[in-house]
Amino acid sequence: MSDAVEINWAKVKNIFEGATRRMQENPDRPAIGAPKATVRVIRERLFEATAEGHTFQIDEPVARGGSGLAPSPMAYFSASAAACLASHITQSAAFMDVPFTALEVEATVLWDNRRKFNIANLEQAALGLIFHIDLRSDAPKDKLIEMLKHAEDGCYASDVVRNKTPLRAHLIVNGEEAYVHKSGAEIPDLPAGPAFGDNPTGMSAADIAAKKGHGPGAKDSA
Repeated sequence: MSDAVEINWAKVKNIFEGATRRMQENPDRPAIGAPKATVRVIRERLFEATAEGHTFQIDEPVARGGSGLAPSPMAYFSASAAACLASHITQSAAFMDVPFTALEVEATVLWDNRRKFNIANLEQAALGLIFHIDLRSDAPKDKLIEMLKHAEDGCYASDVVRNKTPLRAHLIVNGEEAYVHKSGAEIPDLPAGPAFGDNPTGMSAADIAAKKGHGPGAKDSA
């Protein structure tokens, strides 16, 4: 179990409630979030990823043809799913006034490799996503269960895997689009200008820059 958390509960609650108010004022306006990552091949199964101004490596274990220099793509996927749920648990705990003193979320993604290698006629390789949530809190258990349901229902990573999410792949060859593969419902193009959901705090660019990298004790009026 991790050490005790350092969370400014008022800050988290204010951000959650502020975002809710802003979307309630524009209920017909899509609140689209659109995180993006770019990955380039370095060699074999070693990749360099860039996302939100950060650069990191992705590799595969030696047993799967990689060099074992970094976590695998699916390990990052598992970590992302766990972090997404942990983030939503923190938001929901603040919003519902059921704080905790420590939290660890473990995510395991299961799949059957036989589909990829055409060994068995399986509809899909994915078998499921399992979360183990280890929480320390003095709040009543029924309130914590209600909080977890609220968090899990709002978790974007969970939403991607529990629903049949549409996919669209654009093949760009030598700078020109050669092919578009679609699966599922049509995905709308992002609206022009900043997406409403990208900055739910309403903070200015200067405020964001000033607060970037500050620890949990930093003052915040969002």
